[in-house]
Amino acid sequence: MKKTTKMLHLIGLVMFLGGILPSIVMNSVVGTSTDAVLIYHQRLFVSAITWALTIPGMWIQIVAGSLKVLAGMPRFIEHRWLIAKLVLAALILINGTFVLAPLVNQVTSVAQQSASQGQLLPTYMPLKAKEDM
Repeated sequence: MKKTTKMLHLIGLVMFLGGILPSIVMNSVVGTSTDAVLIYHQRLFVSAITWALTIPGMWIQIVAGSLKVLAGMPRFIEHRWLIAKLVLAALILINGTFVLAPLVNQVTSVAQQSASQGQLLPTYMPLKAKEDM
């Protein structure tokens, strides 16, 4: 079980970080363009990456990490940094799943509306800035 949880933890990390980097690259590819169709296609890509890699990767990493900690429970209490790590990981998981992911959907929805109207809606940039933060 130890090898399995270690492997799952690594897979989760690769998925999580592997989902963040393409999103950053896509933002730099679009740059400051205001082409609504280009932005909409970029948002489709970012949404797919978020839901296929980033969010599941976070969940896999947290679950596998928790299983690893539970397997070595007596040592867990001795190492306070593990408690801090799990608390921070849980906060990141909550933020990513319940704040960032819905925001990604909102930004993509506004981009879709913008593309159908042929111009970037004024609500897009503030939402995008909030997502980027």
